Amino acid sequence: MNGTVEHIPSVEAVEECGRGHACGFCPVESECQLDKDRHNQSHVEQRLAKINWIIPVLANKGGVGKSTVSANLAVALAREGYAVGLADADIHGPNAARLFGLQDERVRVSERGVHAPNFDISGRGSLKVGSLAYFLEAADTPVVWRDAYKHDYIHHMLGSFDWGVLDFLVVDMPPGTGNELITLSEVLKGCNTSGLLVSSADAVALQDTLKAARYCRDTALPLLGLVENYAGTVCPHCGGEFEMFPRAPEVDHFQEQGIDTLARLPFTPAIGQGAAAGSPVAGDPDSPLSSLFSELAKTCRDALVQQQREMMS
Repeated sequence: MNGTVEHIPSVEAVEECGRGHACGFCPVESECQLDKDRHNQSHVEQRLAKINWIIPVLANKGGVGKSTVSANLAVALAREGYAVGLADADIHGPNAARLFGLQDERVRVSERGVHAPNFDISGRGSLKVGSLAYFLEAADTPVVWRDAYKHDYIHHMLGSFDWGVLDFLVVDMPPGTGNELITLSEVLKGCNTSGLLVSSADAVALQDTLKAARYCRDTALPLLGLVENYAGTVCPHCGGEFEMFPRAPEVDHFQEQGIDTLARLPFTPAIGQGAAAGSPVAGDPDSPLSSLFSELAKTCRDALVQQQREMMS
């Protein structure tokens, strides 16, 4: 199954001022007399109407590999022939640009909106990457924002970046269940949205990730399932396999809630090397890890298609 998943509504992006970005990026914003609140909101609505499925990748724990899983899932979906974007919502650690080798990109604004650079995948398509990193002066520039600014950025991320028509938008979420996730959940009400949980297999990370699962249940955000990261490794000397983090019994609580484990990803230098080089390993057809992410992408796709058919029946 290649190409567009099911159906994307056709929407004409017609704005009174003709600009495809929020008022904050406009050189005539100070003199403009148009309804600015409505203008900015309409951008979000128009962009979202052209995106079929949105997959927030989340956990309540930092350091479990959400960004890496997000990047490789997006690449794997694009390799299947889908139109894909990755939105970096991790405001304090916007790493998507680095993961795709786009860290030297700087923000560019046109009539169509904020430019989302393409990442090319070895002759197998491309995907769009939007990140706050393009706005920062340097890689070590800290983002010191109160919640009001975070709220605005989530709207800009969805409404001002020029995503075009997409089958999938993968959203790399920050740790926790705070303002960014709350704002995203509010903006995406009524959209085809299903979350993907990521956790390492140890008890502490799983316990925190259960809180993210509880958030999704309480807010009626559907979940695709759980990715267990750092799940075993192979000794580079003897070839023996062993568990980096022994699988904790807390993982059973996910099963009890109907949240299946969709993939168990090994702890391996190849994934880290791909991230450091700006070339996610899912894009390397010669890597055995590529097939793991390909299977994860297909599993997510099939679950999303089934959800959509149930919604439309």
